[in-house]
Amino acid sequence: MIAQENDQIVNSSTTGTTYVDSEIQFQPEPNAEYEYDLLISYSTESEAPDFRWRWQPETTGGVLFCSFTQAYVLAATGTFNSGAAIIQRRPGNTTDRVAGGNAGIATFLSAYDRGTFSTNAAPDLIKMQFAQNTSSADDTILRGGNQTRLLVQRIR
Repeated sequence: MIAQENDQIVNSSTTGTTYVDSEIQFQPEPNAEYEYDLLISYSTESEAPDFRWRWQPETTGGVLFCSFTQAYVLAATGTFNSGAAIIQRRPGNTTDRVAGGNAGIATFLSAYDRGTFSTNAAPDLIKMQFAQNTSSADDTILRGGNQTRLLVQRIR
């Protein structure tokens, strides 16, 4: 298990829509296949600074992902504790994964990214990166502590 130890905050005055590295990083073994489960906890101050993430490298560094994701739709409406629209996707390797926001900075929202990935003979360090999907002065926070974590296991 790899945990995000600290909250990381992005907004338009820091990085905005430019991806930053999270603390979720590890070096996979060569010529292997893994199963993974990324459990994301995030907060947004308003609807505008929604959340997006990706794996780096996706296809460029000897790693090929097969992801299945679930998150709130962008600009989700409704009460988050009683249900809101979600999107379930099978994003391609170069497709951003997105999650909506607007519950307020004190509300911890969730997104999930599950699947498998395979490596070549010389895989690069794998990093989960994140950013605001829509640039905003309001904060978007990737939650640390006992919140965001990656469960990963070699299966071949």
